[in-house]
Amino acid sequence: MDAETTRNLIGSGVLLAFTVALRWVAVKYVRRQDWASPQIGRRWIVQIRNAAFLLMAIGLVFIWAAELRAAAISLVALGAAFVLATKELIMCVSGALVRTSSRSFTVGDSIEVGSVRGVVIDHTLLATTMLEIGAAHSRTGRTITVPNSVFLNTAVLNETSGHDYVLHAFTVTVPRADWPKAESALLAAARDRTSAYLDEARNHMDERAQLHSLDLPSVDPVVVVESRGAGDVALTVRVPTPVDQKGQVEQDIMRSWLGEVQ
Repeated sequence: MDAETTRNLIGSGVLLAFTVALRWVAVKYVRRQDWASPQIGRRWIVQIRNAAFLLMAIGLVFIWAAELRAAAISLVALGAAFVLATKELIMCVSGALVRTSSRSFTVGDSIEVGSVRGVVIDHTLLATTMLEIGAAHSRTGRTITVPNSVFLNTAVLNETSGHDYVLHAFTVTVPRADWPKAESALLAAARDRTSAYLDEARNHMDERAQLHSLDLPSVDPVVVVESRGAGDVALTVRVPTPVDQKGQVEQDIMRSWLGEVQ
């Protein structure tokens, strides 16, 4: 082993020790802070970890630059094979860059990607981990890890980012003969459930509309009627809800409506 290689190995060890120590100090500092929300602390810890990884990677490139330049000459012939072999990894890293540059979501956001819905709890250069959200907007307790490559060709629906209130819709199907009574009962239940925060939700939507120069959407609860064949009618209820209470509000309206039906 020549002297230059020895120096590079020593430098790599020093860089590794420094990066690990810096990350440990930063994480410890973050955990000591009294954050307004636990998600803020988790976001900082994830960002610190990713920054430490990036610092380590850049430092190693600088330390081994000469060796990497020499090795690059012999790697040209293997370049095509390497790209093919690491295609998925490259796509995952590219997806991470798309996610970061577009700011489509961050830790703590509730998102939907294709058929997968969940609350983001972690994201790296290769994958994103979520707590699954199942039926009626309830958490299943399971974790889902998706490769970042899906963000290259799949739209991301962010249900919570920057919002205090959202417009939530759900659909029930009733016999055609019963739909007028069902519509009235659903609308009454929706108005009763949302009356406590309706003005606040309207103000929030007004602020968002002015910020993005959009028309103010109607915040009042509505029921949309749609035919589903000869025998059934679909009633779609749309109501404003706090971002973290969509499932609870839907359940309350459904239970109130079913109680009146009975």
